[in-house]
Amino acid sequence: MDLLLHLRGFTAVADEMSVSEAALELGVDQPLLSRRLRALERELGVELLDRSRRQIALTPAGAALLPRARHLVDQADHLLRSIRRQDREPFVVAVPSGCDPAPLARLVALLEEEGVDVRLAFSTDETPESAAWTVEACDPDAATWATPLGAATAPGTTLSPVSLGALRPRRGGKRTQVLALPRDLDEPDGRLRQQADRAGIGPATLRRAPHPLAVAETLAGRGTLICARHEAVTYGLSWSPFAHPVRRGHRLVEQPPVPGPLAAGPVRDRALALLGASIGASEAGAE
Repeated sequence: MDLLLHLRGFTAVADEMSVSEAALELGVDQPLLSRRLRALERELGVELLDRSRRQIALTPAGAALLPRARHLVDQADHLLRSIRRQDREPFVVAVPSGCDPAPLARLVALLEEEGVDVRLAFSTDETPESAAWTVEACDPDAATWATPLGAATAPGTTLSPVSLGALRPRRGGKRTQVLALPRDLDEPDGRLRQQADRAGIGPATLRRAPHPLAVAETLAGRGTLICARHEAVTYGLSWSPFAHPVRRGHRLVEQPPVPGPLAAGPVRDRALALLGASIGASEAGAE
Protein backbone atom coordinates (compact mmCIF):
# COMPACT_ATOMS: atom_id res chain seq x y z
CA MET A 1 0.00 0.00 0.00
CA ASP A 2 1.21 3.49 -0.82
CA LEU A 3 0.93 4.90 2.70
CA LEU A 4 1.62 8.52 1.68
CA LEU A 5 -1.04 8.42 -1.05
CA HIS A 6 -3.61 7.05 1.38
CA LEU A 7 -2.68 9.55 4.11
CA ARG A 8 -3.04 12.38 1.60
CA GLY A 9 -6.57 11.18 0.85
CA PHE A 10 -7.38 10.97 4.58
CA THR A 11 -6.17 14.53 5.29
CA ALA A 12 -8.18 15.86 2.33
CA VAL A 13 -11.35 14.21 3.67
CA ALA A 14 -10.62 15.59 7.15
CA ASP A 15 -10.27 19.08 5.67
CA GLU A 16 -13.46 18.92 3.65
CA MET A 17 -15.48 16.58 5.92
CA SER A 18 -16.80 15.17 2.70
CA VAL A 19 -15.47 12.33 0.57
CA SER A 20 -16.98 13.79 -2.59
CA GLU A 21 -15.48 17.25 -2.00
CA ALA A 22 -12.11 15.75 -1.13
CA ALA A 23 -12.18 13.65 -4.30
CA LEU A 24 -12.77 16.81 -6.36
CA GLU A 25 -9.90 18.55 -4.58
CA LEU A 26 -7.54 15.64 -5.27
CA GLY A 27 -8.79 15.08 -8.81
CA VAL A 28 -9.77 11.44 -8.29
CA ASP A 29 -13.04 9.49 -8.46
CA GLN A 30 -15.06 9.30 -5.26
CA PRO A 31 -15.25 5.45 -5.24
CA LEU A 32 -11.46 5.26 -5.58
CA LEU A 33 -10.94 7.63 -2.65
CA SER A 34 -13.44 5.64 -0.54
CA ARG A 35 -11.51 2.43 -1.27
CA ARG A 36 -8.25 4.10 -0.24
CA LEU A 37 -9.78 5.20 3.06
CA ARG A 38 -11.05 1.66 3.75
CA ALA A 39 -7.64 0.22 2.89
CA LEU A 40 -5.93 2.67 5.27
CA GLU A 41 -8.32 1.70 8.07
CA ARG A 42 -7.64 -2.01 7.48
CA GLU A 43 -3.89 -1.39 7.47
CA LEU A 44 -4.03 0.53 10.76
CA GLY A 45 -6.70 -1.71 12.34
CA VAL A 46 -8.90 1.23 13.38
CA GLU A 47 -11.84 3.21 12.06
CA LEU A 48 -10.84 6.75 11.14
CA LEU A 49 -14.23 8.09 10.06
CA ASP A 50 -17.62 7.87 11.73
CA ARG A 51 -19.95 7.19 8.81
CA SER A 52 -23.07 6.65 10.90
CA ARG A 53 -24.06 10.31 10.79
CA ARG A 54 -25.56 12.39 8.02
CA GLN A 55 -22.23 14.18 7.78
CA ILE A 56 -19.07 12.20 8.35
CA ALA A 57 -16.87 12.98 11.34
CA LEU A 58 -13.51 11.86 12.66
CA THR A 59 -13.40 9.09 15.21
CA PRO A 60 -11.05 9.53 18.22
CA ALA A 61 -8.49 7.43 16.33
CA GLY A 62 -8.91 9.63 13.25
CA ALA A 63 -8.48 12.80 15.31
CA ALA A 64 -5.31 11.38 16.85
CA LEU A 65 -3.90 10.40 13.45
CA LEU A 66 -4.67 13.68 11.65
CA PRO A 67 -1.80 15.89 12.93
CA ARG A 68 0.72 13.10 12.33
CA ALA A 69 -0.68 12.49 8.85
CA ARG A 70 -0.47 16.20 8.01
CA HIS A 71 3.13 16.29 9.19
CA LEU A 72 4.12 13.34 7.01
CA VAL A 73 2.38 14.73 3.94
CA ASP A 74 3.96 18.17 4.45
CA GLN A 75 7.41 16.64 4.90
CA ALA A 76 7.02 14.55 1.76
CA ASP A 77 5.91 17.59 -0.26
CA HIS A 78 8.84 19.61 1.05
CA LEU A 79 11.26 16.82 0.14
CA LEU A 80 9.91 16.62 -3.41
CA ARG A 81 10.14 20.39 -3.89
CA SER A 82 13.72 20.40 -2.59
CA ILE A 83 14.81 17.61 -4.93
CA ARG A 84 13.16 19.20 -7.94
CA ARG A 85 14.76 22.56 -7.22
CA GLN A 86 18.23 21.07 -7.19
CA ASP A 87 17.91 20.37 -10.90
CA ARG A 88 16.83 23.93 -11.76
CA GLU A 89 18.59 27.24 -11.91
CA PRO A 90 17.11 29.77 -9.47
CA PHE A 91 14.69 32.31 -10.93
CA VAL A 92 16.54 35.60 -10.35
CA VAL A 93 14.48 38.79 -10.09
CA ALA A 94 16.60 41.95 -10.24
CA VAL A 95 15.03 45.11 -8.84
CA PRO A 96 16.25 48.69 -8.28
CA SER A 97 17.60 49.67 -4.88
CA GLY A 98 15.14 51.43 -2.61
CA CYS A 99 12.20 49.14 -3.39
CA ASP A 100 9.47 48.62 -0.82
CA PRO A 101 10.39 45.28 0.84
CA ALA A 102 6.84 44.27 1.81
CA PRO A 103 5.57 43.61 -1.78
CA LEU A 104 8.87 41.87 -2.57
CA ALA A 105 8.33 39.54 0.39
CA ARG A 106 4.84 38.72 -0.90
CA LEU A 107 6.31 38.10 -4.36
CA VAL A 108 8.81 35.60 -2.93
CA ALA A 109 6.04 33.81 -1.03
CA LEU A 110 3.83 33.67 -4.13
CA LEU A 111 6.56 32.16 -6.31
CA GLU A 112 7.64 29.66 -3.67
CA GLU A 113 4.04 28.47 -3.40
CA GLU A 114 4.23 27.74 -7.13
CA GLY A 115 7.46 25.76 -6.69
CA VAL A 116 9.68 28.48 -8.18
CA ASP A 117 13.12 28.80 -6.55
CA VAL A 118 13.28 32.60 -6.58
CA ARG A 119 16.29 34.78 -5.76
CA LEU A 120 16.27 38.59 -5.43
CA ALA A 121 19.09 40.79 -6.68
CA PHE A 122 19.70 44.45 -7.36
CA SER A 123 19.60 45.66 -10.93
CA THR A 124 22.57 47.81 -11.89
CA ASP A 125 23.73 49.66 -14.97
CA GLU A 126 24.24 46.24 -16.56
CA THR A 127 21.58 43.57 -16.40
CA PRO A 128 22.80 40.67 -14.21
CA GLU A 129 23.52 37.75 -16.50
CA SER A 130 21.60 35.34 -14.28
CA ALA A 131 18.47 37.52 -14.01
CA ALA A 132 15.34 36.10 -15.61
CA TRP A 133 13.34 39.23 -14.74
CA THR A 134 14.99 42.63 -14.50
CA VAL A 135 13.19 45.84 -13.59
CA GLU A 136 15.12 48.60 -15.34
CA ALA A 137 14.68 52.34 -15.72
CA CYS A 138 13.17 53.67 -18.93
CA ASP A 139 11.16 56.55 -20.41
CA PRO A 140 7.94 56.84 -18.35
CA ASP A 141 5.91 57.22 -21.55
CA ALA A 142 6.99 53.75 -22.71
CA ALA A 143 7.09 52.08 -19.30
CA THR A 144 5.52 48.92 -17.94
CA TRP A 145 5.21 50.77 -14.63
CA ALA A 146 5.05 54.51 -13.96
CA THR A 147 5.81 55.73 -10.43
CA PRO A 148 4.58 59.22 -9.49
CA LEU A 149 7.12 61.45 -7.76
CA GLY A 150 6.38 64.16 -5.26
CA ALA A 151 7.90 66.48 -2.68
CA ALA A 152 9.04 65.11 0.69
CA THR A 153 9.73 67.38 3.64
CA ALA A 154 10.47 67.05 7.35
CA PRO A 155 7.89 65.16 9.47
CA GLY A 156 4.88 67.15 10.57
CA THR A 157 4.78 69.40 7.53
CA THR A 158 1.33 69.76 6.01
CA LEU A 159 1.48 69.34 2.26
CA SER A 160 -1.01 69.47 -0.58
CA PRO A 161 -0.28 68.58 -4.21
CA VAL A 162 2.46 70.95 -5.32
CA SER A 163 4.14 71.86 -8.57
CA LEU A 164 7.86 71.78 -9.27
CA GLY A 165 7.70 75.55 -9.64
CA ALA A 166 6.57 75.89 -6.01
CA LEU A 167 9.99 74.56 -4.93
CA ARG A 168 12.07 77.26 -6.62
CA PRO A 169 13.75 79.82 -4.34
CA ARG A 170 11.80 82.96 -3.57
CA ARG A 171 13.49 86.35 -3.60
CA GLY A 172 14.40 87.35 -0.08
CA GLY A 173 13.35 83.98 1.32
CA LYS A 174 15.45 81.29 2.95
CA ARG A 175 17.26 79.26 0.32
CA THR A 176 16.69 75.54 0.70
CA GLN A 177 18.02 72.80 -1.49
CA VAL A 178 15.87 70.70 -3.77
CA LEU A 179 17.33 67.22 -3.51
CA ALA A 180 16.98 64.42 -6.02
CA LEU A 181 18.19 60.83 -5.96
CA PRO A 182 20.89 59.78 -8.44
CA ARG A 183 18.50 57.30 -10.08
CA ASP A 184 16.25 60.19 -11.13
CA LEU A 185 18.89 62.73 -12.13
CA ASP A 186 20.99 60.18 -14.03
CA GLU A 187 18.21 59.27 -16.47
CA PRO A 188 19.57 59.01 -20.04
CA ASP A 189 17.08 61.58 -21.32
CA GLY A 190 17.58 63.98 -18.37
CA ARG A 191 13.80 64.28 -18.01
CA LEU A 192 13.76 65.49 -14.40
CA ARG A 193 16.47 68.09 -15.03
CA GLN A 194 14.52 69.40 -18.02
CA GLN A 195 11.30 69.62 -16.00
CA ALA A 196 13.14 71.39 -13.18
CA ASP A 197 14.73 73.86 -15.59
CA ARG A 198 11.32 74.72 -17.06
CA ALA A 199 10.03 75.27 -13.52
CA GLY A 200 12.84 77.72 -12.75
CA ILE A 201 14.89 75.34 -10.62
CA GLY A 202 18.45 75.54 -11.89
CA PRO A 203 21.57 73.50 -11.09
CA ALA A 204 22.40 75.80 -8.15
CA THR A 205 19.21 74.71 -6.40
CA LEU A 206 18.65 71.16 -7.65
CA ARG A 207 21.26 68.94 -6.04
CA ARG A 208 22.04 65.26 -6.58
CA ALA A 209 22.36 63.38 -3.28
CA PRO A 210 22.70 59.68 -2.42
CA HIS A 211 19.63 58.24 -0.71
CA PRO A 212 20.82 58.25 2.94
CA LEU A 213 22.27 61.79 2.72
CA ALA A 214 19.20 63.14 0.92
CA VAL A 215 16.94 61.72 3.62
CA ALA A 216 19.15 63.09 6.41
CA GLU A 217 19.11 66.60 4.91
CA THR A 218 15.34 66.43 4.53
CA LEU A 219 14.78 65.15 8.08
CA ALA A 220 16.91 68.05 9.32
CA GLY A 221 14.67 70.52 7.47
CA ARG A 222 17.48 71.64 5.16
CA GLY A 223 15.92 70.56 1.90
CA THR A 224 12.97 69.16 -0.03
CA LEU A 225 13.45 65.71 -1.52
CA ILE A 226 11.92 64.65 -4.84
CA CYS A 227 11.05 60.96 -4.44
CA ALA A 228 8.33 58.32 -4.58
CA ARG A 229 5.78 57.99 -1.80
CA HIS A 230 7.08 54.68 -0.42
CA GLU A 231 10.57 56.17 -0.13
CA ALA A 232 9.23 59.03 1.98
CA VAL A 233 6.99 56.82 4.13
CA THR A 234 9.92 54.54 4.99
CA TYR A 235 11.61 57.42 6.84
CA GLY A 236 8.49 59.14 8.18
CA LEU A 237 8.73 62.13 5.84
CA SER A 238 5.70 64.16 4.82
CA TRP A 239 4.97 63.67 1.12
CA SER A 240 2.71 65.15 -1.51
CA PRO A 241 2.47 64.28 -5.22
CA PHE A 242 3.13 66.92 -7.82
CA ALA A 243 -0.01 68.43 -9.29
CA HIS A 244 1.44 68.01 -12.79
CA PRO A 245 2.84 64.50 -13.27
CA VAL A 246 6.52 63.95 -12.61
CA ARG A 247 7.12 60.25 -13.06
CA ARG A 248 9.77 57.57 -12.86
CA GLY A 249 9.49 54.82 -15.49
CA HIS A 250 10.47 51.16 -15.33
CA ARG A 251 10.04 48.26 -17.70
CA LEU A 252 10.34 44.50 -17.40
CA VAL A 253 13.21 42.82 -19.23
CA GLU A 254 12.57 39.07 -19.44
CA GLN A 255 15.00 36.32 -20.36
CA PRO A 256 13.59 32.87 -21.20
CA PRO A 257 13.01 30.22 -20.15
CA VAL A 258 10.28 31.27 -17.72
CA PRO A 259 8.63 28.75 -15.37
CA GLY A 260 5.16 27.67 -16.48
CA PRO A 261 3.19 29.62 -13.82
CA LEU A 262 4.96 32.82 -14.87
CA ALA A 263 4.54 32.40 -18.61
CA ALA A 264 0.92 33.57 -18.58
CA GLY A 265 -2.15 33.60 -16.39
CA PRO A 266 -3.16 34.85 -12.93
CA VAL A 267 0.11 33.97 -11.15
CA ARG A 268 2.10 36.05 -13.64
CA ASP A 269 -0.38 38.92 -13.30
CA ARG A 270 -0.10 38.86 -9.50
CA ALA A 271 3.70 38.65 -9.65
CA LEU A 272 3.94 41.67 -11.96
CA ALA A 273 1.49 43.61 -9.80
CA LEU A 274 3.70 42.96 -6.75
CA LEU A 275 6.78 44.07 -8.68
CA GLY A 276 4.97 47.26 -9.59
CA ALA A 277 3.93 47.80 -5.97
CA SER A 278 7.53 47.39 -4.83
CA ILE A 279 8.59 50.40 -6.92
CA GLY A 280 5.52 52.42 -5.97
CA ALA A 281 3.87 52.26 -9.39
CA SER A 282 0.43 53.76 -9.75
CA GLU A 283 -0.35 52.10 -13.07
CA ALA A 284 0.84 49.29 -15.34
CA GLY A 285 1.09 49.51 -19.06
CA ALA A 286 0.87 46.74 -21.56
CA GLU A 287 3.95 44.65 -21.88
